[in-house]
Amino acid sequence: MAADLALAANPGVIERSADPAGFVVQACERAKAWLQEALEHGGIEQIAEIRSQAEAVRVYTAQKQLGKDAQLAAAEIVRRAERGIGLAIRRGQQNGEIARRGDCGSRGAPGVHGGNPGDRRGDHLGSPGSFFRHGDERADAYAMTDRVSDTDFEDAVGEAKAEGNLSRANVVRKIRQRDGAPPGSGRRVPDPADRSAEAAGRRRELIGEFAGSGMSSRQIGERLGIGDERVRQIAREHRIDIRADAVLGRARRHDSNRIVRQTVHALEGLVMSVELADVADLDPAGATEWAASMARSIRQLSTFLRQMKETIR
Repeated sequence: MAADLALAANPGVIERSADPAGFVVQACERAKAWLQEALEHGGIEQIAEIRSQAEAVRVYTAQKQLGKDAQLAAAEIVRRAERGIGLAIRRGQQNGEIARRGDCGSRGAPGVHGGNPGDRRGDHLGSPGSFFRHGDERADAYAMTDRVSDTDFEDAVGEAKAEGNLSRANVVRKIRQRDGAPPGSGRRVPDPADRSAEAAGRRRELIGEFAGSGMSSRQIGERLGIGDERVRQIAREHRIDIRADAVLGRARRHDSNRIVRQTVHALEGLVMSVELADVADLDPAGATEWAASMARSIRQLSTFLRQMKETIR
């Protein structure tokens, strides 16, 4: 969890800061790195928690009039987390962990998710609707996700930020305005669930065009709504050269120094946070669960700390 953002969500911590606005901006900047880490290695619940914290900070900065920079910094994390939830949902749907439309049986209301009373099919799958407060929020998150490359999203956020308006509606508007800029995007993109020969042919053509424009297989997959492995498979079968993959490399080496540095910063923030808590005020039922979870985390950290000390001796 982004500990600095959690602290920034605490009004008392912000108010005690010598520079409240600067504190919020710095916390959000560090939260951006944590959010990227959560997108790559964490769970959707972690991304949703970051979104909730950032929204709390955004509301507080607006109420206390801490300045435009602080408000925009918090709003940017909210938008990035909303896209992150959308990406995590689509990834979970591809992996069979989160329900697609039509998967939910008795959990889906008739006429809403394609579910029918008594149909247990898909009951083991997670529901994407639980991560959104209402349908418009879910639709906008998907609009920032489906067939939207990282580059298009970053450009849309940059334009909205320059205007001083990082509302969800404005970011989505920027994305839709940009839709059609890359080659081939003016043509209809097949629905990911469409398995017809026509859709397969159109998908193959678009992969060739997007690859020729310099997109990587991951970016092409995001735009087409399919997995990057599937993109690479189609490219191999039809001798399509995705040059960006050769430049970026498929295997990503994790930056161990960055990971440990961020962990250190997070732990420092957590220590500051727990110092604000009064153990006597804790709910006994929750405290039991929290204590067990903290004990597990501490054991894993202790093991890593011991290994690190042995390495530097």
